[in-house]
Parts: sequence; C-alpha cells; structure tokens
Amino acid sequence: MRILLLFGFLFFSVNNYAFSGDMASTRPAFREVIWGITHPFIVLKVNKLTKRSMIVTDSLGKASVLIGKSGGDLDAFKHSFWMASLAQNIKGRKARKIGIIHEKVNYRQYKRALRKGRCVQDSTASVMDLKNNEEGIKMGSKNKNISEQQLIKKIIFAVENGDLFIVSKDDKANYLDCNGNILLETDCRWNKGRCLMKSGGR
Repeated sequence: MRILLLFGFLFFSVNNYAFSGDMASTRPAFREVIWGITHPFIVLKVNKLTKRSMIVTDSLGKASVLIGKSGGDLDAFKHSFWMASLAQNIKGRKARKIGIIHEKVNYRQYKRALRKGRCVQDSTASVMDLKNNEEGIKMGSKNKNISEQQLIKKIIFAVENGDLFIVSKDDKANYLDCNGNILLETDCRWNKGRCLMKSGGR
C-alpha cells in the first residue's frame, strides 16, 4: 500500500510540475493520490502523454508557431493538445477527470501563493483551461487514429480559427476585463474579472 501511495503521489507531482513549473507547489491532495493508485494501468500512459504534450508545446513556442504561454494561444494549444492526446488513448471521461483534478490543484496553488504574498492563477484561467480541455477531448475522441502531427495541425487550426479560448490582453500585455478596462497586476482576487475571448492571433 505504501508503494501505491508513493506512486500516486509521484504521478500527480510530476504531472502538475509539467504544467506549473514549480515542484514546490505541486503536492497532490488525497483525491489525486487515490486517483493515481486506483488507475495503475493508466497512470504511466498519462504520465508519458503529459510529458510529450509539454515537449510539443515548448517546441511550438520556441519556433513562434504560436505565442502566449500564459493565457494566450500557446496556452490554449497546450491544454487542448494534452486532452486530445489523452482522449485518443484513454476514455474521454477519464481524460476530463484528470483535467478537473489539475484545475483543483491550481486553486490550491493559488491559495498557497496568496499566503506568501504572490499572485498566481485565477478563476478565469481555470475556466479557460477547462473549456480548452473540453475542445481537446472532442478532437481526440473524434480522431483516435490520426497521427500526432495531424492532431497538432488540427489543434493549431482550431487556435487560429478562434475555436479555443484565451484571456483578453491589450497590445502591452495588460490583462483586461470584458469592458476593455486594464486590470491591476496587484489584484490577487480569485475572481478578479479577467475576460475570456476567442483564440487566434495572439
């Protein structure tokens, strides 16, 4: 049992680190560990696909195929490609569950960072991720047998076609509310009012 618990802990630590880049803030909660140990045949596959999705996303960012690592087009691609890859290889509902768990971890990271006086994440970012996750699940479920390169092209097209979601910013990268007002960087509320918009061109 100890081995299984450790395995579940490491699984969610590694996967959340892949998406946050901060191992210190990725301690999995009990429900994440339980999910990991109750899906032993899926865990390794999910771990491999998660790492692969980050490699692909980083490559696209370095090549400037898509930009906007935080709240932008590249971020939208990352979540959709991740979920699409999972949906190709496991059931869509299980992929969705992993995405939901990840967003719950993000909220815990927000609360932990807030206690240290740092602003990370917010409710808009989580809504954006969940919406892009859902689009990725649809694409992966409908295209289970296409190659990785074909899947990448489909999701890039979806980003450029405005089928995914990003967080609204002005030309100076200031975050905006849905009335076009600039939001202060010092606003650390979970519901700070950032606005979602269709992807494409950012």
